[in-house]
Amino acid sequence: MIGVLGISYKTAPIDIRAQFSFTPDEVIQFGERVQQETGISEIVVLSTCNRTEIYFYIDKSCSKGIVSALTEQVHRFKKLDSRYMDAFYSYTYSKAIEHLFGVVAGIDSMVVGEDQIVNQVKEAYVHCTEAALTDAVLMRLFQKSFECGKRVRTETEIQRGASSVSYLAVDAIAQQFCNLSEKKVLLVGAGETGRLAIYNLKKRGVNDFWVANRTLERAQNVAQEFGGEAVVFDELKEYLPLADIIVVATGANKYIISQTDIEAASKLHNGADQLYVDLSVPRNIEPLASPIEKVKMVEVDSLQAIIEETKEKREESVAYARIIIDKYVDDFEKWFDSRALRPIIQDINIALKNIRKSELKEYQRSESEEVAEAVDRYTSLLTEKYIRYFIKNLKDLPLNGDSNKSLDLISEMFKADQKKNR
Repeated sequence: MIGVLGISYKTAPIDIRAQFSFTPDEVIQFGERVQQETGISEIVVLSTCNRTEIYFYIDKSCSKGIVSALTEQVHRFKKLDSRYMDAFYSYTYSKAIEHLFGVVAGIDSMVVGEDQIVNQVKEAYVHCTEAALTDAVLMRLFQKSFECGKRVRTETEIQRGASSVSYLAVDAIAQQFCNLSEKKVLLVGAGETGRLAIYNLKKRGVNDFWVANRTLERAQNVAQEFGGEAVVFDELKEYLPLADIIVVATGANKYIISQTDIEAASKLHNGADQLYVDLSVPRNIEPLASPIEKVKMVEVDSLQAIIEETKEKREESVAYARIIIDKYVDDFEKWFDSRALRPIIQDINIALKNIRKSELKEYQRSESEEVAEAVDRYTSLLTEKYIRYFIKNLKDLPLNGDSNKSLDLISEMFKADQKKNR
């Protein structure tokens, strides 16, 4: 059985998700413990700021209890009680396969189509494979997920067009400044919007930045993740004159930076341009009553209008992406089903051929050589016909918990016949 257990930005805020994040060393320790204590044979742990997901394969037909056991393992490993159980989701069989392919394709991301997730999944997969936590099933599954994701990005427009205010804000910043590597950035707010802005600014070359947040720990987490410096929120105004770019993205319902603050900071700045970007709803930067020399502002309303223009195109891309994903899910399931049927097909082959051989031996003793050869040919054809008949019906059987119990029963029946005819 293939399955996934996870917690993501859809089910829990970042302070809860952070408690279930895994370092590379923890992944190996956790994976080995799970293999020893649950019977799960293969495991890949994906841990990012937006999600922690545990993909697994267990060579048992009955999935009852395995998800609960794995959830308990996660909480025990992290030394956390069960208060966050409701934040976890799980999928098995087709749903688990479809979920992974959707994650890699970017349709499950906070920013639809973002490509950071591809490298994150690849790193998680390679790390677990090198640690001998995977084998044939998950290796094939993840390789197919990468093929699927590549096709989605190649054949759809899922990465084209703006999909977040953070993405657009960075575009606006890049248009204002030619060389971002020389600019200093002050990020106010350590939520997802601000974090995505810093992520995209880092990709554009920004090296120096500060993060201010009312909760210092959250500021430190974002700063550490991207290589910046956290600052105390009460000291915010002291850093305004030092920054070339000020990005504000908080949940405050009032102005954090006033026109007076902007005027004072501009006078103390180094004579270069300053750009204020307000990504907050409602606004956190007071609008300028009159222009200030060398100060420019970008507000969320203007960015949101551009996003709406490309929304329909992105939604169409997701619909096309799901068509591609469905095909890859179907292809993988056919491979997986045929692999799962190999042992029982072998049992059927051996059992029926043994029965034929045993019965034919008695018959050949009392008949002429010519008749015995004719019977041999006929029974051989008949046996092969019944073997193909059994196999065809097995392949038409959808693999799920109930049908797998039936397969186990059929396999035991044919094994019993093998023992009887030895």
